[in-house]
Formats: sequence, C-alpha cells, structure tokens
Amino acid sequence: RHHGRGRRDALMFEVERLTQAVRASGVTMSTSEETLFADLQALGRRYAKIKPSIQHLQTPVHTLVASSDQKIFMGDVTAGENRALDQFHLESGQLVVKVPVPYRLQAALPAKAARIRKAFYQDWLPDQPYEPGEWKDVEVYHYRQRYFRKSVKMVMELWFCLSPKS
Repeated sequence: RHHGRGRRDALMFEVERLTQAVRASGVTMSTSEETLFADLQALGRRYAKIKPSIQHLQTPVHTLVASSDQKIFMGDVTAGENRALDQFHLESGQLVVKVPVPYRLQAALPAKAARIRKAFYQDWLPDQPYEPGEWKDVEVYHYRQRYFRKSVKMVMELWFCLSPKS
C-alpha cells in the first residue's frame, strides 16, 4: 500500500471509519466555487453572532467548517440538539481521511490547507475506490492546552469524507 512512492512530499492518506457520530450546531449557507471565498467571510460573521447561543457544547470545544458542492456549514460540535440552529452530522461508520495541519502562524494556514487539498483530490483520490462524500471536507479546529508552557495551541485537522465509488 505505497501510494506516491518516490514523491518526497507525498502525504500518506489513511482511510478510517468514524467510531462515533459527529454532531454540530451552527449556520449553513449555499455557495458555489466562484463565490466560496466571499461566502466563507459572510458565514464567519453569521457564526460569530450565533456562537454565544450554542448549547450542549462538547468540551474541549471543536469548531467545524464543512464544505460541499452547494453549501458550507460553520458551527461547534455538540452533545445535544440546538433546535434554533442548523444541524450538521456525520454518521458513525463514515469513511474519512484525517490530516493534521500543523502551523505556527494562522496566516500560513490557508496555503497549507490548499496544498493538502490539491494533493488529496488531484494526486491521491483518482486512483482510489472512493469518491467525495456529500460533505467533501471538514476543517476541524480545537485548542490544545500545552502543560509545559502555560499556553494554548490551536490545532487544525482536515477531514476528507469519502463514499465507495458507485
């Protein structure tokens, strides 16, 4: 199972199944490839407004930004329903590839994520028995406490959702 042999920077993408469902509450907007960047900015503003009202937060808090071809979702992972808000969920057993995106400077993050997406969709996925799921990918953000230095580090993971090719 050696994909991309000889490519020094080839990322290892490992497919796994979610062992438990992921539920989140937040805001959804329709989008398209052309308007995605502007839509994400608008979605971020709407999310900032509703964030204080999200109940049943899972701790530590995990914030998701999910994209499909037609819509985007931004919200926080919850243990219960928030009826007034849009719901997002991935079922237990969903096929995912999780890629940690280490970064020190937040400004460098979009370029890093773009490189990983390109490697995944262009180099790796075409040879696989999978296709993108209904939600194509999910950015998962959370803070990790660093005990040795009294600081908190933001961690981001990129989750690619897959379905078996039909």
